[in-house]
Amino acid sequence: MECLPNELLIKILGHLDTFDLLQFCGAYEHLDYFLKEKDVIQYLNLSRRFELHDLNITKFISTKMNPSFIKVLNINCLYWIPAQDLKKLLSRLDNLEELHAIDTKLGLYESDMMGYLRLKKLAVSMEGSINYEPYENTKTTIVSKELIALKYLYLKLYLTKSHSRPPSIFMKNFICNLSQLEELWLEECFESVGSPNSINYDYEKFLVQLKDLKKLVIRSNGVLPMHDFTSWGFSKVVECKKYIAASDLIFERSTKKSMSLKRSIFEPKSTALEKAWDVFESRGVLPCGPKEYKLLSMNEDLLNINFEELDFCHTIMWCKSQHTDAALEILRSPNSKGLKKLLFRSCLLQKKKLEPDKEHSRVLFKKPRYGVQSEPAELHPFYKIAENINNLVELEISLCSQCSAIDDIAAYKLIGVFEKLTRLSLQIPLLLDGSFLKEVFTKCKFLESLSLHCTTTNEKFMVNLCQNIRFSTALRDIRLDHKEINIEKLLASLSEINNNKLLRLVLNCDALSYSRSVSHTEPFSDFFEKNRQLILFYLVASKATKKHMFDIQKTIHKFKGVNRGKVFYAKTEETTQIPSAHYDMLFSRNRVAVVNFDEF
Repeated sequence: MECLPNELLIKILGHLDTFDLLQFCGAYEHLDYFLKEKDVIQYLNLSRRFELHDLNITKFISTKMNPSFIKVLNINCLYWIPAQDLKKLLSRLDNLEELHAIDTKLGLYESDMMGYLRLKKLAVSMEGSINYEPYENTKTTIVSKELIALKYLYLKLYLTKSHSRPPSIFMKNFICNLSQLEELWLEECFESVGSPNSINYDYEKFLVQLKDLKKLVIRSNGVLPMHDFTSWGFSKVVECKKYIAASDLIFERSTKKSMSLKRSIFEPKSTALEKAWDVFESRGVLPCGPKEYKLLSMNEDLLNINFEELDFCHTIMWCKSQHTDAALEILRSPNSKGLKKLLFRSCLLQKKKLEPDKEHSRVLFKKPRYGVQSEPAELHPFYKIAENINNLVELEISLCSQCSAIDDIAAYKLIGVFEKLTRLSLQIPLLLDGSFLKEVFTKCKFLESLSLHCTTTNEKFMVNLCQNIRFSTALRDIRLDHKEINIEKLLASLSEINNNKLLRLVLNCDALSYSRSVSHTEPFSDFFEKNRQLILFYLVASKATKKHMFDIQKTIHKFKGVNRGKVFYAKTEETTQIPSAHYDMLFSRNRVAVVNFDEF
């Protein structure tokens, strides 16, 4: 490393992710003087880097780096840093232009906002414990008049049942003072899906006063009305609606008349892809992501679009061959070769129905072994589709209650084809024995996030999971929902992973079981001793005794110490009294074909 000239090293380090840069300088401490180079530290991205919970980040930036060179600081979800430390750091960042501080100790208090006066771009949250009504006519709204440099704003608003009304008045008083805004991103988070207390965007028509606004992005899991901002000069270019989750809308200011996404009924559908797409378009809900949706809204030719995200997780009423065949046709098309994210129901894995006489003869002479793959994966109809979309990095499969799990379990072994996967979320059929997991863990070397949900007791699946999860090499986040969890075997298998990358573990069950007659706290002591890097442990066993869970909580609390970042929870009931930065682990929310707010 020392043989390289400094100019070349600066160029190399300037392309590193901030966390990798810190790792590099930690390994080569005699080279940490590069952390004071302008071209290396202008953009600091530490978003969701939970590994840094033991590092005093604000002190590190103030002493090891030159604060005057930092233009962009992203500390999203670093919730443990005291607000006072963050404010002191901001006061030293003389040339800071962008601050991303979602789910941190910073908010919209008056004392916070004094550090935002020079910013051009700001992303910040208002936690659910905050009552918006006192903000409506306070110094917060007065100080907002001084944010004259601010062009881009992202607000994440947490709304609870304790609020008597949504923050519409606050939004009017606060936002209207920012008449120079060019982009406004608003994310509403409620305690429960379908909350009626959504922001009233028609209230006093406060968006009319944002004369320079070019883009409005809205996400809400509340009850959203049919927004029509055409009279205000905005056209809807993206609409991503989920049947159990949030709705995402993107509006852009346009001097042209809004273009309709619906094609003419007289327009010929000559190709198989166009005919398949028309099946979904006729329903009014497109399966694509926001990038593709925007292109279609601009009347881009469907055949010229390369899909990056597709969501075929339809409602039960759509469980018909017409829709599944159309989805499969889209997936096998050349337009899906670059697909990165995919969500679908298990009915897409169904084999073609056997002829009655063939089915009868098979069952008559040999009892089928459900849950065990008895034929090569290549014979499954989904195999060629899997090969066509083998660039997937995120995959979610939900169960379809209208379909038989017997027909689709053989296809789960095909998950190993997606060797670039970083995130996998599965709802597990009753008869799936989990033998496919070994191949998934050994082939998918980049798998960082795993979510498994069993609606019923599946002992064979649990056995295979406990036996094979040790073959994973990159797992950072694990969520497991099952009726009964053999906690001793699971924690022992996780402890066999030597890389110590596991950061968050969420377990939800009715009861815990043990293989040996050991103390019910011993497996936890061994696991936490070997996984000191763990930042979140969330265990809910609803039918366990309170004494049992109290003993576990007492044991794991010893490993937390005084670390502000670590959250260790073991109870019989669920709670949301943990940092909102971990809500992505606690709540099942689709991440496919939605607006990526991290791109703000």
